[in-house]
This record gives sequence, C-alpha cells and structure tokens, in this order.
Amino acid sequence: MSVCGDAGKSGPPRRLRSDTRRNRRRLLQAVGEVARETPNELTMQAIATRAEIGPATAYRYYSTIEDVLAAYSLGVVGELIEYSEECALKGRSLFEAVLGKWLELLEEHGAALTQLRSRRGYLERLHAGADTIVATERAWRRPVSSLLDELGLPTDQLEYALFLSNIIFDPREIGDLRKEAKLSQSEIAARLTASYIGALRGWFQG
Repeated sequence: MSVCGDAGKSGPPRRLRSDTRRNRRRLLQAVGEVARETPNELTMQAIATRAEIGPATAYRYYSTIEDVLAAYSLGVVGELIEYSEECALKGRSLFEAVLGKWLELLEEHGAALTQLRSRRGYLERLHAGADTIVATERAWRRPVSSLLDELGLPTDQLEYALFLSNIIFDPREIGDLRKEAKLSQSEIAARLTASYIGALRGWFQG
C-alpha cells in the first residue's frame, strides 16, 4: 500500500489515521447500541456520549445522524455482499442462503437499519448511485439473478426483480413480522421466499 505525504515524516500522521479509525469504529458501534436500547433517543449527542467521544469530534467524522446511519448500514450490507459473492450455491439454494444471512444480520443490526429513511424510491436512488442502494443491489444481484434463471424468468430485467426484493425484504417489515406475528426466522424465510417467487412470476408473466 502506498503512503501519501512525506515518507520521512513519522509519528503524528500515523497516529491521526489510527485515531480516526478507532473513533469511527466506536461511533458506529455506539449507533447499534443506542438504536437497540433507546431508539427514540438516537442523536449525534447520544452516540458521541456512548462512544465516549466529544460531540465536536463526532461531527468531524459525520455531519449528521443520517451520515452515521448510512455508514453503519454500508457496513452491514458489506457483510451481506461478502457472503453473497463467496457462497458456492446456485439457484434457489443460493437465494435462500443469502436471505438467511440477511435475516441474521437484521436480528443483530435491524434496529439501526430501520432508522435510515429516504423520501426517494428504490429505483430513483439506484439510478442516482446512492451508496447504500448500490451496495444492496450488489449484495442481491447474484442470488436474485440465479433464482430468476432457475425459475425460467427473464434475467435481463433484474432491476425490477431487485425492486421487488427491496419491498419484500425491507428491514422494518421483517422486524415487524418477528415482533408482532411472532414468527421464527425459518418461518419468515419460508413465507417471504414463497411470496417473493409469487411476486416475480406475477410481475414477469402477468
């Protein structure tokens, strides 16, 4: 890895980068903790206090609560991307495996992910290159495409299949199912998979 700046300098620049990484990590960890414990009090001040970092320092890294939530979401989706791209399965088996991983991630991180909202729809944000949506598209692209192929549905309209997946596998609705319907993770996975396949067939064959 190349190092920017004067190679003869040592100490302060490296410590600054180390402090930055550590403080960002602590802030992101604090987001998850505050969101789980007191979601109605999720503010930059609360996050900074939990991370034991001064508010001014917190704002140096993230300008708004939306910024830190977006960074947190990208980290979670990054785990899904890694799992999705490394999984050796294909077709429905691949899709179900990735969905299972998504449900596991939501069980741990869903409280924070549901805090991130946008007035724009999925397709608009995808076309605009919104970071979290582009990352989500990357995570689901292979399993959804593989599922379409197995079902004999057109893979050249993957974007619309991903649009449907965004609706059906929304973190807020999955959390609602888990809490209010008292469904287990396996029940949620089975019912949502069946619903998604039905939605795909209705969309492309209707």
